[in-house]
Amino acid sequence: MAAPASSLKAVIVALSGNVLVTFIKFIAFLLSGSGAMLSESIHSAADTGNQVLLFLGLKRAARVEDESHPYGYGGERFIFGILSASGIFFVGCGVTVYHGIQSLLHPHVAETGVVTFAVLGASFLIEGGVLLFAVRGLSKQAHAVGDPFFKFVRHKADPASVAILLEDGAAVLGLVLATVGIALAHVTANPVWDALASLTVGVLLGLIALYLMVENRELLLGRSVPPDVEQRFEDLLRARPSLADLHDVKTRQLTPESYQFKAELRFSEAFVAARLAEALPPQGVPQQGAERDRVLTEAARHLIRTLSEEIDAIEAEVRRVIPQAKHIDLELEHLSAAAIAAEAAEGRSLVG
Repeated sequence: MAAPASSLKAVIVALSGNVLVTFIKFIAFLLSGSGAMLSESIHSAADTGNQVLLFLGLKRAARVEDESHPYGYGGERFIFGILSASGIFFVGCGVTVYHGIQSLLHPHVAETGVVTFAVLGASFLIEGGVLLFAVRGLSKQAHAVGDPFFKFVRHKADPASVAILLEDGAAVLGLVLATVGIALAHVTANPVWDALASLTVGVLLGLIALYLMVENRELLLGRSVPPDVEQRFEDLLRARPSLADLHDVKTRQLTPESYQFKAELRFSEAFVAARLAEALPPQGVPQQGAERDRVLTEAARHLIRTLSEEIDAIEAEVRRVIPQAKHIDLELEHLSAAAIAAEAAEGRSLVG
């Protein structure tokens, strides 16, 4: 199942922006020696690596299903999403927090000037533009399905797009914190402000990494579809006149664009009896002999075909209402060949 083009585009835009931002931040760090600026440089470098992983995950997940993977390779996105989140945690959070602690233990006043703040301003514009692009893309998707923005992001958005949204949001907030920390350290000549800004950025990255790990893990294990979608699926089935009941409904998100539905159905006796009446002769079923076998076989064949067509119609309606329903498994109760023949044998007394 191919990933949505919007997710791939968001990753490419974020990757391009972070390559540029990482370069100019490292230059600013070399010029200033600021711990917060180094933290921001490491943050952007980690984001760049993480977005490379997200890009690889999206490309590998786009492979067409085959015999060894009949449901496709969509899970690759979640595996690479976990790898990307691990990079944020260990590189982005770990190194940044470590450097912040080192700055507290061994403080030194950073050299700041116009170049430092110019780099921070340029980085803010680039990161802000990438964040705005990600927000607009997700807003369009949320509007298309009629969901509020945050509900869509929480339950239906592609994990790669959510990762970009959170990483860029953290990048923008991190730049604000770094700017405040550097400015306060410069004004007060106290490097503690710089170190605290570095620690705050590190903790923020750690929280984002943990959230992304949990989300990708749930999707990799097979999280159920959003509750409103599952309810819509049940309502569609219960509204069919041919069905008397359903149970054991199970759902799973293979990817945010591909859902799997499973349910056990029981057809209405009136529906089955009416279909049998269409196939049985007006004079009734012969009591014995080859003619009886022929009539019952034809009735069973007609009933099987009719029920198959009804199941096809149910699946078509579900896919029309829920486009993400790529795999629908409907199991029927008490529809063995022997049971159908027995129904056919007694059908005339039921409907005649």
